[in-house]
Amino acid sequence: MTVITVAILPLLFLDTRTLLGANVWIKPLKFTLSVGLYSMTTVWVMVKFLKGWKFNGKIQMALTITSFIEIVLITLQASRGEMSHFNITTVWNQIIFSIMGVSISIFWVLHLWMGYNIFKKESISRSIKESLVWGMVIAGFGMVIGFFMTSPRPDQLEAMKQGIFVASGSHQFGSGDPGAGILFFGWSTKLGDMRVPHFFGMHVMQVFVFLAAYLMNKQDSILNQTLVRILGVLFLLINLFMVIQTLNGESIFHFNPFFSSVYGILSLLIVFCLIKIISIPKQFRNEVTI
Repeated sequence: MTVITVAILPLLFLDTRTLLGANVWIKPLKFTLSVGLYSMTTVWVMVKFLKGWKFNGKIQMALTITSFIEIVLITLQASRGEMSHFNITTVWNQIIFSIMGVSISIFWVLHLWMGYNIFKKESISRSIKESLVWGMVIAGFGMVIGFFMTSPRPDQLEAMKQGIFVASGSHQFGSGDPGAGILFFGWSTKLGDMRVPHFFGMHVMQVFVFLAAYLMNKQDSILNQTLVRILGVLFLLINLFMVIQTLNGESIFHFNPFFSSVYGILSLLIVFCLIKIISIPKQFRNEVTI
């Protein structure tokens, strides 16, 4: 991912082509950064906590291959000035979209399998295991959100019946002016954009992995485990409300008295739990000199 990212950066300035109002190389850059971040945290988890698992190396290789397929195809389509997702305008584009769907589905299954093996591993302390499992479950949910986007809309199905193949699915929900997109990400500020809860869910995992690393220097206790579990529930609730608001055709960044209040309250509770965890003393041993 680092190599591809470095290769893409100069193309942002050398290639002025745009697709849907953004430079054609923005999308592959976003994906290389996202997959790179996921990869770093996942490798750390597998090496640190699943080192003795007999499928460790095979799972890492399979995750590498499936994510590499995804990135190569996205980059290839960008070089052609074509959309990689939802694009069914030609047989070639349909094949690419289908391969991407299969590879990411395999990736998702392997991700959950990895999380399940962490869950059943007895040697991991309770609070650390709680943090890792919640992170991987919410990330798995974030990945599943992507399938909302790939489902063809009624107007697209109607067009397909008439032999018109343009798109199958969309990240946008609702109709009308999408408003100015968020810088770099391009997320709509008015209409529902499923990329937001998709991104949030996937990368909450990093929060919990960093928390697990921090908890390695803390006393393991029921309190720690409970606080981490509450954090998991709170983050999952935020993700669920994001999906509901998006399906209602409204952007997460558009002020809504109900949803904005929910996000605010849940965020305050998250901050409270994090402060509580940080305030718990580090591990210590009582030594008696005889």
